[in-house]
Amino acid sequence: MTIIGGGSAGLVLAVAGAKLGKKTALVEKHRIGGDCLWTGCVPSKALLKAAKVANYTRNAEKYGITVSDAVPDWQRVMDYVRGTQHAIEDEHDNPERFREMGVDVIFGAGHFEASDTFVVEDIESGETRTLKSKKFVISTGSRPVAPPIPGLESCDYLDSETVWELEAFPKRLLVVGAGPIGIELGQAFHRLGADVTIAQRSGRILTKEDTDVSEQMLHYLREEGITIRLNTNITHVVKGKPDGTSVTFSNSENETTEQTFDNILIAAGRAPNVEGLGLDTIGVQVGSRGIEVNNRLQTSVRNIYAAGDVIGHYLFTHVAAFQAQLLLRNIFFPLSNTINYAVVPWTTFCDPEVARCGLTETEAREKYGDVDVFTLDQNDVDRAVAEGETHGFSKVIASRWTGKILGVHLVGANAGEVIHEYVLAMQQGIPLRKLSGMIHVYPTFSSSVWRVAGKWFSESTLIQMLRKLLP
Repeated sequence: MTIIGGGSAGLVLAVAGAKLGKKTALVEKHRIGGDCLWTGCVPSKALLKAAKVANYTRNAEKYGITVSDAVPDWQRVMDYVRGTQHAIEDEHDNPERFREMGVDVIFGAGHFEASDTFVVEDIESGETRTLKSKKFVISTGSRPVAPPIPGLESCDYLDSETVWELEAFPKRLLVVGAGPIGIELGQAFHRLGADVTIAQRSGRILTKEDTDVSEQMLHYLREEGITIRLNTNITHVVKGKPDGTSVTFSNSENETTEQTFDNILIAAGRAPNVEGLGLDTIGVQVGSRGIEVNNRLQTSVRNIYAAGDVIGHYLFTHVAAFQAQLLLRNIFFPLSNTINYAVVPWTTFCDPEVARCGLTETEAREKYGDVDVFTLDQNDVDRAVAEGETHGFSKVIASRWTGKILGVHLVGANAGEVIHEYVLAMQQGIPLRKLSGMIHVYPTFSSSVWRVAGKWFSESTLIQMLRKLLP
């Protein structure tokens, strides 16, 4: 088996192939670990932690603690970020670790010459390697793309890959895009001392989230001091102004304003990495979102599979790993399996965190008609009150009669951890009434699950009807 791309999906497959005693090659153009380790999950979460510490010290008086001279040092913050990356690389993503397992790790760019032949220019040996395999997996990931803004190409803009090379901390930062990347990085830079403006073309932030979540997070971020421009287009960018880069904004009423920034960070979309692989020459179909696959993650060429960002379904590291696990069964075992995206959780690691699994309220009502909606304010979670982390709420959408969980939306501290109990319940078909019977440690953030589940016995449609029928 030959795996092209050393990100999350590729590494899961490489380890499994080696452990199963299969001859396995892993081809990577740059560095093992992929976007997640070097430009995505790991550095952004390390930066967010530094920003959260800065915010804690700035508001330490709230906890009765006096802190003086707590000034973020950008270079030292980046030293911390890079330190976390190298620690994970050394422990988990070191190429020698995979070679010791028996994986043939090859660094270099390559292309298909035939459906069973991949040619690589090995940058370590300087040789041209011709790899013959019965099975191939393409997991080359994705990259950030910039919208077509006049003048943008001339202003040395940043994106989620190049922002980690930033030498001087920007006093004035424009973030283009209010999705998870834009919100996370925008808040982090704001808390580290930048004057941040986030520009969004649509009328709300975090557009893939439930409307209540988007509205509440917009309120929190603006309350924190971040400027967020909704329904806004950038009509022109001019580099070389005496004090920075000039940006012209246009709103939905066609009113224009001009503002100057030190840097522009683009967080407005991604594209699959398919260029140069020679996919067209062997008949692998590529659509607008990425490589087209069936529900077994098989491309239009029978012996070639694809997984991760390159196929355009749920651009998350954990989903890529999930896809890789399915591919293991389909490649190495006789009975194939189909992918099921019915229960896919994700988290935006802003503060407070935003976590989701399943349908929004609008989606649930469109699919099922009437549903029950249970909400719990974070002020009703004792651990949140004790820690002064009361921003947020839990919102659970369930079927009216059985309490089957259809969607979960959490805003609050540790939401990305709390969501997993709901994920398990949804995966295994456990209704709310059964969750309410599970003992939860007190006081924990997870006790919010117990509190929400208990609402089924007082607020659900079934219970309300029974109360009316019974004397």
